[in-house]
Amino acid sequence: MKPIPRLFKVRIARGITFVLIAIAIVGSLMPPQQIEQLTFSLSDKLIHGLYYATLTFFWLLSTKRITIQKRIQVGLSVFFLGLTLEIMQDVLPIQRHMDVLDVFANSVGIGIAIGTARFLEIR
Repeated sequence: MKPIPRLFKVRIARGITFVLIAIAIVGSLMPPQQIEQLTFSLSDKLIHGLYYATLTFFWLLSTKRITIQKRIQVGLSVFFLGLTLEIMQDVLPIQRHMDVLDVFANSVGIGIAIGTARFLEIR
């Protein structure tokens, strides 16, 4: 069986990354009544950590070559995406408020993904 080319894997990961970003944006800016219907019984902070770990991991996979600089760039990009969405929750009239602990949970997830990618030596 012929192995899957690296470029094909990068394209799949990039597509998944774009979908995850779209879900993060829509999910973060939905009114709280709609979010309560979609969420399950896990802790909100655990959901944030797992989601941002998954987003960061796929974003790293979607790069052609993972260097230390790329890990930092991806980590900061995902962090600022989450921070921007939290600020927008506070600013927009959607009956949601910024939570610093959500930003912290996002950061923990980002760190876990970067550490896992480094441990697995994903390039």
